[in-house]
Amino acid sequence: MTTDQTLDHMQDLTGRSETSEWLQIDESHLKDFARASYLEPDRVDLTPSRNHAMGPTLVDGFLMLSLLVYFDFASQLFRIPGGYGFNYGLDRVRFTKPVFVGDRVRLTRTVVDVVHKSPTRLLVTLDCELEMESTGETAMVARWLYMIVDGKAEA
Repeated sequence: MTTDQTLDHMQDLTGRSETSEWLQIDESHLKDFARASYLEPDRVDLTPSRNHAMGPTLVDGFLMLSLLVYFDFASQLFRIPGGYGFNYGLDRVRFTKPVFVGDRVRLTRTVVDVVHKSPTRLLVTLDCELEMESTGETAMVARWLYMIVDGKAEA
């Protein structure tokens, strides 16, 4: 199969949805996120706090947003031999329900659009919905733009 056929095949994914496995968010996620966010790990205080009305186990919206990458690596939806993808941006993000340490979440993403940007690159638009297992409610929605590159063809 040639590179163009492989990338052209991706066009057929428009309208396809994929739902991940459940992921439980624990205290280590909060601490790791704090470290990755350039905060000192000891500044993440999981004791009752006056800093936030919902309490110290509230999961930061940006941590939830970063889970898009986790769920993407767990997926095989956009894998092509010698290819890679990268974050091209977000058109919108909404945090619709609070998530707390101990909650389990999963991601459903739907391919909204696939556009050829060059013979070796595709811009994929995904509608993403993060669902909480305990309530079945949506905690976050995001429209994610994702560039797929045929690394072999560009080499």
